[in-house]
Amino acid sequence: MCGIAGFIETRPPGPSRDRIERMTELLRHRGPDDAGVAIIGPAALGHRRLSIIDLSAAGHQPMTDDIGDLYIVFNGEIYNFAEVRRELESHGERFRSRSDTEVILKSYRRWGPSFLTRLNGMFAFAIWDSRRRSLFAARDRLGEKPFFYRRTAGGLAFASELKALLADPEMDRRIDVAALDEFLTFGYIAAPRSILQGVSKLLPGEYVTYENDRIETRRYWELPVASTHATESMECSLEQLDKLFRDAVRLRLVSDVPVGAFLSGGLDSSAVVAMMAQVATGTVNTYTIGFEERGFSEIEDARVVARHFGTNHHEYSVRADAVSILPDLVWHLDEPFGDSSAVPSYYVAKMAAQDVKVVLSGDGGDELFAGYTRYRDALKPRPWRWIPRSVRRRWIGSFATRLPLEWPGRNRLYEMGHMPEDSSPEQIGIYPYIKERIYSPSLHDALASAKGESAVGLAEIGAPRTMDRLSRLQYVDTRRYLPDDILVKVDRMTMAHGLESRAPLLDHVLVDYVASLPPEWKLRNGVTKYLFRRMAARYLPPSVLDKKKQGFGIPKAKWFRSDLRAQARERLLDRRALDRGYFDRRVLERVLDAHNAGRRDYSDWIWCLLVLEEWHRTFLDPDTRRL
Repeated sequence: MCGIAGFIETRPPGPSRDRIERMTELLRHRGPDDAGVAIIGPAALGHRRLSIIDLSAAGHQPMTDDIGDLYIVFNGEIYNFAEVRRELESHGERFRSRSDTEVILKSYRRWGPSFLTRLNGMFAFAIWDSRRRSLFAARDRLGEKPFFYRRTAGGLAFASELKALLADPEMDRRIDVAALDEFLTFGYIAAPRSILQGVSKLLPGEYVTYENDRIETRRYWELPVASTHATESMECSLEQLDKLFRDAVRLRLVSDVPVGAFLSGGLDSSAVVAMMAQVATGTVNTYTIGFEERGFSEIEDARVVARHFGTNHHEYSVRADAVSILPDLVWHLDEPFGDSSAVPSYYVAKMAAQDVKVVLSGDGGDELFAGYTRYRDALKPRPWRWIPRSVRRRWIGSFATRLPLEWPGRNRLYEMGHMPEDSSPEQIGIYPYIKERIYSPSLHDALASAKGESAVGLAEIGAPRTMDRLSRLQYVDTRRYLPDDILVKVDRMTMAHGLESRAPLLDHVLVDYVASLPPEWKLRNGVTKYLFRRMAARYLPPSVLDKKKQGFGIPKAKWFRSDLRAQARERLLDRRALDRGYFDRRVLERVLDAHNAGRRDYSDWIWCLLVLEEWHRTFLDPDTRRL
């Protein structure tokens, strides 16, 4: 795992070494082991290295091959690089290192962009072709690794994190108001849009080329369309699932440095630890985070799994003062990001990084196997769904919008009025009705003007109509919520501590196979992850299988009514915050008062607003910004 950066500058006098070194230095946390920059004609490339495979100097980047006209900077891991290397050697290729980086470079030279389909891994990389004066960059299928890019006056710039692009003093820091609205609706900003105008994020399963001052993006992988009929028996599928999961874990144990695992005590992370215990050599290191508040901590559940497999187990409890790390969270997350589970993720990564450089996680299991309880809820009968949506929106939705903010049934009425038939409440946002009241007139006007813009515009992700309702919900979450929330959090919080996270359940071979299975094998008679549970039952204690699903959040509702109450009010009603002109102060005060009095839980929104204000002070305000 590493950090990459670069730019193309066609204007005289060409690329600045100071600029690429500054961009690279801003990514130091992603790769504390080594650094390198190279200027090749109009291109400048930078790299920070976290040494995982081939720890020798032969893995140094930017890397070129024997011919010397291709240069690469690479972030990620190619788990099947040894297999691809053998194929290349059969064609006469010779290697100078044991690194997967060199395998990518030689694969691109031999097969061109089509080589991406051969790779099994998580990656974001850029290859500069000095002969053609072109750039080729790609991102992995599921979006585990980030890639930001922007057109510049002299060409193009890219980086693993947005902050590295801000090293350019000419960069415009104007906010994309549509992205701001998306953040305040969902708590994250989906690719290809970013919080800043003119900056894009490469979509998962996509590559981008820059040549002759033209930028072109193309997809090389699509999330498979789910099957509605079984092509084999459930028992055969159970055996195949076990094999693919075992292979996925085994591949992700390949490392020249120590490997551990995040263990929440839930089904997915416990299954990963169980399989590690089956195939790993030596004792597995496990890491768990918890809270003092009952109902939020899974420490006891994790202990059961750790004892069952005899792991070398580590624990840490988070307290309300953990929000003091908010400035560091905002710095590492780059964009406004409202998922408060970034707090425990930060601490568990910090703890693990003291012992290991690589951890395996259970990320992706809920999207892959239909583990979210909201899927089950979304499939329940909805008598109102037969009412035409235009009627629901005009009458029920409008009525809900006019109700007092504190009215307890308002959420439900708003969902009836605005939620699409094949959706779930989470896919229309966090208290979306608040925005219509709390947004200032100037923000409403700016959003109305921005609706016609399409330069970076958000790609609407619509699942194929041939899919059943459950598969459609999974499809949208896998294309949107997973890469733009879950995987952003995991990447930034682990990289903040120079730690690499690997997700066996996002192995694309496994993803392709599970997509081919009937939906009733994933959610069956109200039981989520049905087939995966059956497989995991071979290894896990019964208590894990029977455990009620628990989210990985923080007890912020309680914190904002106690320890953090004064802090939140002071920061959000500060003159500097109000002068940004986003919100109506009177409505904002009502939201805070309703939460403090216990009439409604608005903690998700309060957290988002705190993050947004801290982001402004970190990246935009001249007197407080860090770069």
